[in-house]
Amino acid sequence: MISKPLRITAIVLLFFIAMGLPRFLAKKPIENKTHVIELVAGKYGYTPERIFVNKGDTVIIKPTSKDVTHGFRLDGYPVEFIIKQGGVAYQKYEWKDDDGKLHTDWDKVTEIEFTADRSGKFIFRCTQVCGNLHPFMTGELIVGPKTLYHTVVFLSIWVMASLFLWFGVQNRPFKKQKKSVNLFERLPGLKWLMKRRSFQFFLLFPGFVVFYLFILASLKGSPVGNHNIAIIIVWILWWFLLKSVFVPLGGRLWCMICPLPAPAEWISRKAFTAVRFIKKPVRGKHHNYTGLGLDWPKKLRNMWLQNIIFLLMISFGIILITRPVATAILFLLILAVTLILTFIFRNRVFCLYLCPVGGFLGNYSMASMTALRAIDKEVCKKHKTKCCITGSAEGWGCPWNRYPGTMDRNNYCGLCTECVKTCPKDNIGFFLRPFGSDRSVKDYAEMYNIIIMLVVAIAFSITMLGPWGAIKQAANVTESRQLYPFFIYIGVLYTMSLGVFPGIFILFSRLSARWTGYRGDVKQLVLVLSYMLIPVGIFAWIAFSLPSIMVNYSYVLNVLSDPLGYGWNLFGTAHVPFNPFYPEIIPLIQGLLLLTGLYFGISRVNLSLTRLIAEPSKRMKALFLPSLFALGVVNIFLKLYLG
Repeated sequence: MISKPLRITAIVLLFFIAMGLPRFLAKKPIENKTHVIELVAGKYGYTPERIFVNKGDTVIIKPTSKDVTHGFRLDGYPVEFIIKQGGVAYQKYEWKDDDGKLHTDWDKVTEIEFTADRSGKFIFRCTQVCGNLHPFMTGELIVGPKTLYHTVVFLSIWVMASLFLWFGVQNRPFKKQKKSVNLFERLPGLKWLMKRRSFQFFLLFPGFVVFYLFILASLKGSPVGNHNIAIIIVWILWWFLLKSVFVPLGGRLWCMICPLPAPAEWISRKAFTAVRFIKKPVRGKHHNYTGLGLDWPKKLRNMWLQNIIFLLMISFGIILITRPVATAILFLLILAVTLILTFIFRNRVFCLYLCPVGGFLGNYSMASMTALRAIDKEVCKKHKTKCCITGSAEGWGCPWNRYPGTMDRNNYCGLCTECVKTCPKDNIGFFLRPFGSDRSVKDYAEMYNIIIMLVVAIAFSITMLGPWGAIKQAANVTESRQLYPFFIYIGVLYTMSLGVFPGIFILFSRLSARWTGYRGDVKQLVLVLSYMLIPVGIFAWIAFSLPSIMVNYSYVLNVLSDPLGYGWNLFGTAHVPFNPFYPEIIPLIQGLLLLTGLYFGISRVNLSLTRLIAEPSKRMKALFLPSLFALGVVNIFLKLYLG
């Protein structure tokens, strides 16, 4: 056994090695060269897609366009120009007059020269709206040595190695988990609000109005995505907030205010906020709902349908987020399905078993820092009238069909707050807790959803953030009209999501069970280990979403003043220029986010394994191969974002 001080010393020493080795390697002398780049811009990429030089090299770009006018703006460098056909370009430069006022002018040039005096990966982007995929038209300048990339790679290895060293410090992997804090006790006004019948309605209704105005904007506004408010707000601002704020802090908080199933629920209840209570229960409920009121088939009470629907939706993901009409069709289709289902089934069956967004929200909400729970489960057991399920005069029975007395996960709690209103014992609390407190994956359907989300994040990082124009064109089938590349694209996506990645993870987990001599249910061990990929996935999606808001925030300001792309300027922001917010630091932030996800993934699963494997040495053996899998996934993202 290695002593605690020695382990801590090893962790510190490995950190300095991880930080110092890339810098030591970068000190090798390199002879500077001049690179002449014949750059061809075309929908929706550049040739060459990636330019490799060393720090101190001179770069001469000779640009031309093969179709329409394109732009070129290089992150981290004062290099920006407009590309015309025939090798004509207009380079931007700035100068100050005698009064110190800054002016911008353009020079007509045939080549642009600059010195690559900063190392790292730098994205160059199209600045002229050239079509539907304009926001994703990028290329990469790689300036060696890639010190930042290599440092973060070494740090990812250090995170895993340090955790394994720390796990051996004591029999219990960490100190006892901190207690959750009941926010109803700390913030009494919050409980008063949640008990109001109108609480959810007043949160939901403004978004409901705006959301359905977005559908009209999608149908009647500009067909160009970055000129239409629906595309910009939904797929840039909302998507970023969903992954970065709602999920980590509030779990399924979005489900509380989601406007899509709201009309169906209002029709089902025949009320907006009121409770239609009846004394004699109908099929176990003290409420009479519109429709047949059937129960969802037991065999379909899992995530498989959500997984399939999500993959089908993602197959056309790049089309959805660039074509306003496609977004409108998706929303209208969801609205129609929810309305039809409410006349057949009771409870929120669409949200529970069909909603593609609800699927990953459910799994990711296990890591959320808040949860609605029973304060004392013994009180629930003794209370014979289960008002939280059957309903009462104060509230509806849980539309998600969850019983707080046994609920120990966030997965299927839509935070509707009906249980807060119906509980006569005031036994429901809203808890603030450590990140990653729910750690129980129930079946393979949930595990596959977790892995599908990781693979889709990789696919989106390649198609939307990467420089590979051919892949963008393959995914953009409605414009390219090329079915063969599109089928290859979705074939690879499905194979990786349903075969390769889950297959490797299951294999690694089963090998771990054999290596440790685990005698229990191997499937249960695989499921416990798969939780590791939830924190990794959450932080990977935040890292993916970060450039969309930091680079494209100006589009949000534009569409607020000109929501339909009709040339309006309601608030004076319609012509705010495209000006990314410190894009050169995005890779660093992405790297730190991915390291954070790796840390939480491995450390939280180690806590879960204590109930299956008591012996620390065997627990570390069980963790090792799945942790290598997580490390490999993180390094795929690091290669895409920093390498």
